[in-house]
Amino acid sequence: MGIVQLRPGRPAPPTLATYAEGLDARRYACPADLAHRLDLLLDPGGTVRVLEVTGRGGVGKSAALREAGRRAERSGHRVVALDARDDRALGVLGGLDAVDGAGVVLLIDEVDALGPALGGVGAAVARLPEDTRLLVAARTLPARWLPEPVAALAVRARMGGLGARDADALLQRYDVDDPAVRSALAARAGGLPLALVLGARAWAVAGERDAAALTRAAGEDLAAHLADAALDRLDPDLLAVVVLAAGVDGPLLADLFPGRVAELVEALRETSVVEPVGNRLVLHPSLADQLAERLRAEEPDRAAATVLRVAEHEHARAAAGESGALPRLAALVRDPGLRAGLGPTTLSSHYADRWRTTDAPVVRRELEGLRPGLWQVVAPWLGEGARVVRRSDGRAVAVVVALAMEAASGLRGPRSRLVAPVLEHARRQGTSDRAVLSAVQLTFGDADEPEVVWVRNAAGLAQCGIGNPRSDHVNLVGDLPEERAVLEAYGYAEVPELRRDVDGVPVTSWVADVGPGGLAGLLHAAVVAEQGRPDGRPDDLVAALETFGVAGAQERAWLRARVDATLAGEPTLHDLVRRRYLTAGATHEAVMRATYLSRATYFRRLRRARELLAAAR
Repeated sequence: MGIVQLRPGRPAPPTLATYAEGLDARRYACPADLAHRLDLLLDPGGTVRVLEVTGRGGVGKSAALREAGRRAERSGHRVVALDARDDRALGVLGGLDAVDGAGVVLLIDEVDALGPALGGVGAAVARLPEDTRLLVAARTLPARWLPEPVAALAVRARMGGLGARDADALLQRYDVDDPAVRSALAARAGGLPLALVLGARAWAVAGERDAAALTRAAGEDLAAHLADAALDRLDPDLLAVVVLAAGVDGPLLADLFPGRVAELVEALRETSVVEPVGNRLVLHPSLADQLAERLRAEEPDRAAATVLRVAEHEHARAAAGESGALPRLAALVRDPGLRAGLGPTTLSSHYADRWRTTDAPVVRRELEGLRPGLWQVVAPWLGEGARVVRRSDGRAVAVVVALAMEAASGLRGPRSRLVAPVLEHARRQGTSDRAVLSAVQLTFGDADEPEVVWVRNAAGLAQCGIGNPRSDHVNLVGDLPEERAVLEAYGYAEVPELRRDVDGVPVTSWVADVGPGGLAGLLHAAVVAEQGRPDGRPDDLVAALETFGVAGAQERAWLRARVDATLAGEPTLHDLVRRRYLTAGATHEAVMRATYLSRATYFRRLRRARELLAAAR
């Protein structure tokens, strides 16, 4: 790639660069959706002039730019490649409009590193010759960085992680011939191409073939490749939170680091491996996994105290009805079954999306192939409100429609046939409080990819609109064996009296009830149990609350978590204990005034709370 000046009449000798380029070309497999967009970009009769490639670090953006350069050179274009992280790049970019020659393809890697200067690049792009093609790679790009009407000439390709089959194929291209090692490396990489490549390199140079040692070596290489010195400059407690939590935001930082939010946000934004995702700042997930293992091995007390403190915060937000807190709380659970049940925790090759009218022919064909009549029963639900799981190329592979049971009670017409029996059963059993109803959930593609079910579950949970559901009622339309196996694995129980046929299609209904603490309580209790007993923890929980203010950080975190778990079903008592014992400087008189309770009521409730806590020790 690039421009090479040769002396006339003398052939170019082979070099290490040309050998490396050829090896890279042989090993690289271009994702289908990216290949399609490259074809659009390089089509001489097309109108696409700008291709934006976005995705997390290590997902293959730079490799995609190299592939684009090879394709452009094969089709006769002149290629100019720049890296925006190079200090000289700004000078070159300042003269973009001076690029001469016909059919130039300009490649700019890490263009988001330019920060505010990106706006100037957009203006310079508008002045380029009309036959110029521009391809930029970035982790994220503003929606309007290109001026109108140039923005109409741009398309975007969002790169995700690799699925299991593609990851295995990549490792085979790198000559990893041991299936067990390929499986171990792929599991550790979580779909990240860079992690797979580094794992393959570790395999190539290893003197032994132990899979565990290889994955450790690959993980250390990944951390060295992605991390920078900014991580070393972060406050150790802040670094622990960023590594162990599923992103940080203002409320979390304000709770854990009072009075320091602005300072810490600025420090995180200056760290290249921390990315803004919505209103949160998130550490690169594969790097976070690697650093989390190191933290647990080198500073187990700090790690345990951090997890418990973050879990306490997220549990409180989930119990207050914030649905986004549940997946973040689940990310703190080490049990893979509980954690995966609420969505993927690493890079994913699938994503949740809304239903589109173009999905109907594909989904109909797939459902009719699963069981005759299935489409006719499910079709009334597949419109506005349905969520679709897609591959990275956009093809639908699963659908889910979930809603609060209270909302389902108002349905009429064809859709009521699937939900009416479940609603009546829940009413009779008294399980309709904070209940979710998954009216339809079906997987019809990529069934061997576990993350399809994970993404589908997360989409359904987000769709239902209940921050902390207590129970989930699920319809299995078609009663497919593979769907039954998933529900049984997650602890659902079938309700035999709800077995029925709808237009000749068998339907079964299943229920999972996690108790008054709801799903947030279940997850929080799992975190507390997994973190174990902190050193020096007193046997008497009630007595320990009296000395909470002088306890160590880990013991305080454990005490908060234990109180939350024990009193999850008693919000009034939980609030009283939190105000009196877990708040610095609190007194009985101050809490009575703040809660407007009489002395008799106050001490009666406090005595009941202490009895529950004493029984839980």
